[in-house]
Parts: sequence; structure tokens; C-alpha cells
Amino acid sequence: MSTYADKVSITMPDPAAAGLLRRSDELSDRLLYMTQTLQTTLDIPALLEIFRLQCADNVPIDGIEYSNESLNLQYLIGSRSRHSCTYNLRLSDIGLGALLFRRRNKFTEAETIILEKLMCCLLYPLRNALLYRDALALAQKDALTGICNRAAFDDSLHNEVNLAGRHRTPLSIIVFDIDHFKSINDRFGHSQGDKAIKAVVHCAQQCARSTDMLFRYGGEEFVMVLRNTTQNGARLLADRIRRKIEKLECQGARKPIAMTVSAGVATMEPGVSAQKMSAQKLFERADGALYTAKNSGRNRVCVDE
Repeated sequence: MSTYADKVSITMPDPAAAGLLRRSDELSDRLLYMTQTLQTTLDIPALLEIFRLQCADNVPIDGIEYSNESLNLQYLIGSRSRHSCTYNLRLSDIGLGALLFRRRNKFTEAETIILEKLMCCLLYPLRNALLYRDALALAQKDALTGICNRAAFDDSLHNEVNLAGRHRTPLSIIVFDIDHFKSINDRFGHSQGDKAIKAVVHCAQQCARSTDMLFRYGGEEFVMVLRNTTQNGARLLADRIRRKIEKLECQGARKPIAMTVSAGVATMEPGVSAQKMSAQKLFERADGALYTAKNSGRNRVCVDE
């Protein structure tokens, strides 16, 4: 089975092309309505769904696929079909990704002309949605370490608790911080304290799996969220991080900075609903275990039973 694919680039129309649109009052009205509708959201999947529905009112399609390799984005809205028509989206010199229209029958030349006119309405809303996504991502990054911050943690833990409850899988978190961090700042200076924090983050990332999520909760305190991880698995990982940092020699300006960490572990067991184990409660349990580790002499891992 062969697939029809027409690859072209779509950019903002020149004045002559814009004049062509004005010759059709009906199409101009549709383009105006689509432009206004697309400006109602900055959520990329919602934006693409609105665009698909508006396109289907003008040209029969089964689905659209949007991809942006540089941002690692891939969305399928609707269904895949045999035939496709592919466009590279650009606004001025900015690449916005690729858009595929799919359906069971080949697209005619007249239909592709209409699709190209419709896509002109998508360019600015899509550009705005991508910029908004970048702004959100930047707002959730810790400036010092590059990992996600507390705001990102609050959102992520809430989502992970709901997913774990729905799929009946275990969810664990580790809360850990650097022991006697104030004395490190006092002895070596704040710039060296920042260096120590980044070294701890690097150690934790080396121990973690690709699915584990690390957050800087504040100051020298960190949280790791572990999907589908039992209490014992989380305890083993926490102790591996602790031992790796204990052996670390973070090179300071004058001499190496020796560090240890204390950690608390808590687990949401399989079958526990999000109503019975809220994100806040799960964090409080792990944080309580951390304080037990602190009060028991530091440089150790304690588990909330």
C-alpha cells in the first residue's frame, strides 16, 4: 500500500496571497472565526484539537499529527490513515514544527490550497503556545542546579499520587538534605556552598533511574519522586545516594568539602487511593522520617513505616 505524502513549507502569506483570501467572503469569514477561536487557549493539545475540528469543517480529514523535534513534542489528534499531507511550519525565521493531515483518500490540489490558507490562522497561536510552554518550563527550573523547583514538585507529586492510585502501583518519595550545611557556608563561603549543592545534585542524578524525578525543595533540601517503587527499593536508593555523597570530595577553593546527607523515605502502597493518601500527607510522612534521621545522629536513612 502506497502512501501519498506532499511535503511543503508553510509561511505567513505575502500581500498577494492575502488578497486571494479576500476574494472569497465565505472563506474569509471562516478564517476570521478560526483565528478568533484558536486564540482562546495556550495549551498545545487543546489548540491542535480546535484546529482539527475547524479544518474538518472545510476539508474532510481523519486526524492531524504535530511534531517538534527540537522540543521533543509529538501529538496525534484524531486517527492515523493511509494518506497524508505534510507541512513544515515557519513564522518568519522561526521553525514551529511539522504538521501532517491524514485521511483514507488522497488530498486534491484544491483541498491542499484550502488547508494552506487555514494553517495561516494556526501560526501565531501555535507560536504563542510554544512560548508559553517555554515560560512555564523556565518558571519551574531551579536557577542554580537546573533541576525542577518546588513549584514543579507540588504539581508533579499531586499528579503522580493520582496516577499511582488509579493504576494501583507503589509510589515512593525520598526527602534528603545536606547535614550541617550552614557550617559549610560559614567555613567555605556561599559560592562554595553553591558548588556543594550542585555536587550533591550530580551524585543523586548518577544514582537515579531515568524515570526518577529530582527536585530542589528549598535551600539544601531535595525530594526525589520514584514511580512504581516499593518502600525497600526507595530505601536502597536513598542509602546509595547517602553513601556516594559520603565518599564525595567536592573540591573547594582551598580544600575539599566533606559532606553527608540525611534522608527520609515514605511509600504509597499499591491499592491505596489518592483520597486516602494525599500528596501532602505522603510528603509529610517522608519529611517526618527525615527529621527522625536528623535527630538520630544524621548521615542515615529512616523510613516511615
